[in-house]
Amino acid sequence: MYYLAHSGTKSYFLARPRRFGKSLFANTLRAYFEGLKECFDGLKISKYEKEWIKYPIAYFDFVDGDYSAPSTLLVKIRIVLREFEHYNGIHFDESFIKEEYEKDEDKSEGRKLAYRFKYDMRSMFEKTGLQTVIIVDEYDNPLITSENLPESKKIYRGFFSVLKAADEYIKFAFITGVTKFAKTSIFSGTNQPEDITDDENFSAICGITHNELMDNFTPEIEKLANKKKLSFDGCIAELKRWYDCYLFHEDGEKVFNPVSLFNALKKKDFQLFWYETGNPTILMKRIHSGYYDFRHFVNDVSYSKDRLKTYKDDDLNTDLIPLLYYTGYLTIKSYDASRRLYTLGFPNNEIELSFLNGLADEFYRAPNDVVGFNYGDFLDDFYSGDIDSLIGRFQALYSTIPYANDDNDKWVERDFQNVIFLVFTICGQFVVSEYHSSKGRADTIVMNDKFVYLFEFKMDHDAQTALDQIDVKDYAGRFKMDGRKLIKVGVNFSSKEKNIVEWKVAEK
Repeated sequence: MYYLAHSGTKSYFLARPRRFGKSLFANTLRAYFEGLKECFDGLKISKYEKEWIKYPIAYFDFVDGDYSAPSTLLVKIRIVLREFEHYNGIHFDESFIKEEYEKDEDKSEGRKLAYRFKYDMRSMFEKTGLQTVIIVDEYDNPLITSENLPESKKIYRGFFSVLKAADEYIKFAFITGVTKFAKTSIFSGTNQPEDITDDENFSAICGITHNELMDNFTPEIEKLANKKKLSFDGCIAELKRWYDCYLFHEDGEKVFNPVSLFNALKKKDFQLFWYETGNPTILMKRIHSGYYDFRHFVNDVSYSKDRLKTYKDDDLNTDLIPLLYYTGYLTIKSYDASRRLYTLGFPNNEIELSFLNGLADEFYRAPNDVVGFNYGDFLDDFYSGDIDSLIGRFQALYSTIPYANDDNDKWVERDFQNVIFLVFTICGQFVVSEYHSSKGRADTIVMNDKFVYLFEFKMDHDAQTALDQIDVKDYAGRFKMDGRKLIKVGVNFSSKEKNIVEWKVAEK
């Protein structure tokens, strides 16, 4: 924080996933620039900072609120400016705005507010000799939730022009968010904040490192370990498996999600705390709008470092991988420097299960009165080998799906495959989709300690053809000496009926 304040750069931008401590860091910056020395007693920054000057601060908090209408964004900005004026004893002069505004070709409301803010900061500088600190928390929330995104972008573009127009009156500016919208959408080319999102020096600026966990939370870890009947080291291993391994630069330091970590320590349990906070609206909108095979999300993917670093979200961008990364569902697993390629994957158990649960709730939510829509019931069928009951539950689930396009077989096939995959993955089974053998690939293999299930799914073919393919391609070959009961299932899904209409089972 001290480096940010004294580096000579005036404005910064940081993107991090939701519930990752961005607001806490923004408030810490606020306390620092308010000169609240007592808040930092005993911390390392107290050894560096000697002046502790109280600067004027304009704090724009867009974390909460309904910004579906762009007018709400304008109201929010006006409220912050009025509070700034009231707190600092500024009498706003409308004539100043009129004079500047009339000379401007951009007659937007956002630009008018920028001139007002410039007047306020100039007034403070003339009165106190101090420049103003600007902090913007979750800048993208009004954009993500807007029902008129072009208008909301126009407001922002006009208002943030103040970063250039009033540069001489600005001490420091810090902007946080989850997504990275295109520069031309929000900021003009000459007032770009420095993006520290992918900077190694700031990779652990939000989140809890392993050393921080060990240095500060040993008593809480011991209580959790005792509750779960784990050794101390075993408890650390579980915390890492559930909430650790976010990496925001290949040479950076891995961090825990702070909210999930603290909830686990507080409640003395390992739960899907991320899932309780909901899924980012922009992510679900993007998934809804395209054809995505959910099975591919659980496998690590390669992605260009340069494309990830320069990614900016906009209406035309259909690439889901960077959005999954910036919203916290994927993280850096490894880096191939020779090819400048990242391997990206789920950071931990919580995120993988939260993502799959979120997809199931978002796309395949069944009414409470639908018999069979219970993952525990699916799991019971798998452990008992009751295929007829299992298929019946799938039929009940398929009957609830609102297909995106009834005339598009591609969408129907997507939902057909995705439902099966999501159900068994969330059940905690070991699921292998499209397993490759020397002669072909089986659609889905599901295993537990009693059974190995080989599924072959066909759309608008008979079930016997699907079952025969398992034998012709010898998908069962590697499992013949396994010792578990082998069950082969051929399934026919009708694109017309939008459901499973036939299945056949063979056991060995």
